[in-house]
Amino acid sequence: MNVTLFSIEKKSDATQKIVAICKKAIEKKIFLQIICPQEKTVAFLDNLLWQTPLDGFYPHATEKELTFEPIYLTLKTEIQKPFTHILWLNQTPPPTSLKWIHLYDFDDKSSPESAKKSLERYHFYKENGCKISLLG
Repeated sequence: MNVTLFSIEKKSDATQKIVAICKKAIEKKIFLQIICPQEKTVAFLDNLLWQTPLDGFYPHATEKELTFEPIYLTLKTEIQKPFTHILWLNQTPPPTSLKWIHLYDFDDKSSPESAKKSLERYHFYKENGCKISLLG
């Protein structure tokens, strides 16, 4: 299982990285499931993806509006078919039952608590034999 960690120095970096990951998924025709920690995160990302890019939107679906789109926003921690790539937005590590091809996560250094949680997830990935890449 592959994991890509994106370095985050301030909270606004995360939003920019999410948009970049969604753009890449659309361009490469990758099915991306974004697993969110709470409903307000789903609502925020739903709104963001309807407004991005400025000349259009990124096609996506939510649990409330289940349509077949390349990006799926959910609270559920199980992978839905045909999604193979996961963007993990939770502070806790994913469940060991979750099997993915590629998972994106953040190495979040925006606060001491976020840094601590990011380190816990890093150790989880390492202990579970994931191939880890770190990007700025």
